[in-house]
Amino acid sequence: MTTESIIIIFVALAAGSLVKGISGLGLPLTAIPVMASFMDVERAVAIMVIPGVLINIWLLWTYRASAVQIPKLPLVCVIGILGVVAGALILSSVPGWYLLLAMAIWLGAYLLTLIFRLKLTSAGPVTKHMPLFVVGAAGVIQGAIGTAGPVLAPYVHSLNLKQPQYVFVVSVLFQIFALTQLVSFIWLGLIDLERAYESMLACIPIAIFLPLAVWLSRFFNDRAFNALIVGLLIVIEIRLIWRIMT
Repeated sequence: MTTESIIIIFVALAAGSLVKGISGLGLPLTAIPVMASFMDVERAVAIMVIPGVLINIWLLWTYRASAVQIPKLPLVCVIGILGVVAGALILSSVPGWYLLLAMAIWLGAYLLTLIFRLKLTSAGPVTKHMPLFVVGAAGVIQGAIGTAGPVLAPYVHSLNLKQPQYVFVVSVLFQIFALTQLVSFIWLGLIDLERAYESMLACIPIAIFLPLAVWLSRFFNDRAFNALIVGLLIVIEIRLIWRIMT
């Protein structure tokens, strides 16, 4: 692993941790595109796996008192696992350019929701009548490009939970995704010893910048925060588009 790779991983995870610490979400959605704008998409997604497992363990322990039963959990687990495995197979077989394009489109769509203040809610028929489809789609996206949060959030929101319960349920589902990613990525050869080392290294900037961001969040008003996040994601989107075109 080169010094350049270490710097890229450190900066990407620092940026993602700052976004998550201030907003409560967005670590993979920020960190993976930053890394993917300088390295292969499959490598960027693989690097986030071990940090994802550890973060979810921490969140599950922190919110253990808010544990709540998840409707149809066994079936949700099966659908989510199958989705992640399918996504991992896509990641291992589809040319990197198409994965980069998919990531740019996905990030661009998320940017539009921020710029125009669109909200992903549970009012539509997808989250009310097809929750298993939503979980399956989230699993595929998580396995392929590692950023399923914007898809999974409406499903969890439709359960009408209080904030601590919401965090617990999201953490349960993402831990299922993350553990499935870890096993399937090892099976498919997407994680070897070097990538495992890179993935563990990625935990260091998270440990430094996530608590820092939580502390900094008290100094940000909503308008300043939104402007900062949108500006950061626009820069990432431009970099992704530039890499696609060159």
